[in-house]
Amino acid sequence: MKKYMDRLETWLNKYLLPAANVINENHVMTAIKDGMMFTMPVILFSSIILILTNFPFMNQFAPSLYAWLNTSLGFVYDGTMGLLALFVIIGTANSYSKLKKIDPLYGVLVAFAAFMIVTPTNTVTDVVAKGKTITNATVSGVIPMEHLGASGIFAALIVSILAVRFYAVLFHKDLTIKMPDTVPANVTKPFLSVIPFGCTVLVFVVVRNLMALTPYASLPDAINQLLTKPLLGFGNSIWAFLVLLFIAQLLWFFGIHGTNITLNAVWLPIATVAMATNLDAFNAGKPLPYVLTAAFTCYTGQAKLSEIVALLVLGKSKRSKALSKSFIVPALFNIHEPFVFGLPVVLNTTLFIPWMLVEILQAGLAYGLMLLTNAIPIYQAPWTTPPILNQLIATNFNPWSAVIAVATFALGFVLWAPFIQLLDKQFLAEETSQISKEELNENGQTSHN
Repeated sequence: MKKYMDRLETWLNKYLLPAANVINENHVMTAIKDGMMFTMPVILFSSIILILTNFPFMNQFAPSLYAWLNTSLGFVYDGTMGLLALFVIIGTANSYSKLKKIDPLYGVLVAFAAFMIVTPTNTVTDVVAKGKTITNATVSGVIPMEHLGASGIFAALIVSILAVRFYAVLFHKDLTIKMPDTVPANVTKPFLSVIPFGCTVLVFVVVRNLMALTPYASLPDAINQLLTKPLLGFGNSIWAFLVLLFIAQLLWFFGIHGTNITLNAVWLPIATVAMATNLDAFNAGKPLPYVLTAAFTCYTGQAKLSEIVALLVLGKSKRSKALSKSFIVPALFNIHEPFVFGLPVVLNTTLFIPWMLVEILQAGLAYGLMLLTNAIPIYQAPWTTPPILNQLIATNFNPWSAVIAVATFALGFVLWAPFIQLLDKQFLAEETSQISKEELNENGQTSHN
């Protein structure tokens, strides 16, 4: 076994780790990941409001409270999730500006201005004028909310990256207005940014005019058709998710944070857009367009709890009992690093097979049961939310979600049990050997005396 593990580690170091490092250290990927993470407070807060205004059966057992909540809080969603693309701009531009060594404030400003310039300022809709309804009327001087919400996220990411990159190139080439050294810094900074800002914005003015000559009419429309929809199709694939999860588990086994490198960097930005799109549909009372979104992690994020409980229940050695007691409380709040590095799982050949396969099987089971029961997660509860409660919140209190959580836990427990028992026997053998050595030392000292 050791020979094969050595070969696998050699292959990993030669091929997979360099690719993983490229993804992890790439400035664009880092900025996108940071930009999406920046929106988490907005998404979580909006989700809480959406839960309150759509609490199951409230319109039947408390219609007055239901009406009051929707009147008092219904508009909050439009001011948070409805403007999610703008929050993405702030987070992404701020992160990328720091990586490009420019003032983050001006990076955010130029990204925001560039995005607003390429965004249409008219829309086609039905209009009521003088009591008559005019269908398909063009209304000018408005920005369609669809470009500011979930549908505009990929356009916001691309425009932010390009705008900050172009601004940084001009700034670092000293294409700036220099002020005397005696001028205070708070006055100098705006003048330093005038030329880079103006030139960057002009580039996007040209882009907007060029896009008007195409069938897409605007850059956000083109990005939505050519990029957003294909990427969401990829993110909605369970097979793509399972492959990324497999790579993440493999990296974790060698002590590398695989979740950050694969799922968080590649899948999560796409899945978050899908979740935001689902939230928009749910808020509008429409069917959910996507099954697999960032909210799906409510079924997979706590998968490791099954092996920790198996260690707690089945472990007979002193080491197993002591370690499992220290692992179980953090695991209830989705914190598994003590188990991964403290058992350890890292480079532990006894646990390699279940580590690589069980969580993938749990995710596949959760996906299948989710489709069967229609317990599709809508929200993303805080990642430290305990099991059962996490799934119930994520699915707007669909009771089947608790059944799925129990089923995936049971599958994990059964599959991990023999390997945990094998590891525990190793611990017992080590403890017995240690006791024998101590007894021999004590007997030797007694005879000597």
